[in-house]
This record gives sequence, C-alpha cells and structure tokens, in this order.
Amino acid sequence: MKKRSAIFTVLVLFVVCAALLPTRAQAAETEGPLTYIIAQGKAIITDCDESISGNFTIPATLGGCPVTVIEDWAFWNCTSLTSISIPSSITTIGGSAFFGCTSLTSITIPGSVTTIGDDAFSLCYDLTSITIPDSVTSIGNFTFR
Repeated sequence: MKKRSAIFTVLVLFVVCAALLPTRAQAAETEGPLTYIIAQGKAIITDCDESISGNFTIPATLGGCPVTVIEDWAFWNCTSLTSISIPSSITTIGGSAFFGCTSLTSITIPGSVTTIGDDAFSLCYDLTSITIPDSVTSIGNFTFR
C-alpha cells in the first residue's frame, strides 16, 4: 500500500509541476520589419529590421495577438528611426529597447506602460521630446544616457 501511495504522490507532483511550467513560446515570426514571438496569447517584439526609417507605428496586434512587450534590444541601432508611436497594448519597454537610435527625436509612451528598462533610450542623441505617463512605476538605470 505504501508503494502505491508513493507512486501516486510522485504522479500528482509531476502533473502539478507540468501545469505550473510556462506555456512554451512559438517560433519567432516576422511581420513587416518586426520579429516577434507569441507567448501565452501575447505578442512580444524581439527585433526590428535596422533599415526602418522615419516615423514608425508599432501595430497593436501581431499574429492576431495583442503586442504587450518591446523586448530588450528590440529596436537597437535603428539609426534612421525619427519617431515612434507605441500602441496602448504595450505594458513593458525592455532594457536597451531603443539603444543607439541616434535619429530618434520624439516618443510618446502610452498610459498602459508600467516599466521602462535599463538603458531603454541610451545613445538616442536627438531625443528632444518624450512623454512619460504616471502609469510608469519603474524606470531603469541610465534610461536616457
């Protein structure tokens, strides 16, 4: 009887642990200049083609899912990007997300964003206008270096 109890306990622990594991993200997809993954029904921007230029609007959905995160280094070195519009679905701007966007002059962060990571706008030499809403509760180190 103890052996069955031990096997049952191990089986229950296995099922519980499997249920607690995060949902595996899909392989990276590309739409226009953006590369993204879908995780738990939400799109996460992981990369952008460095050749984008001028004004760019991040779509509110990618792959049929709301875009909620601009991942670390996603727009790194997009040196011809001058302004960016972020949809109200975004909650997180990752570390170094716009690092080295040397021509970026303005950005408006929507009220849905709560976190801006370290170095998010570092080396954005031409950045003269940025609107940060009260919803942002965490701004990382050296965000505007």
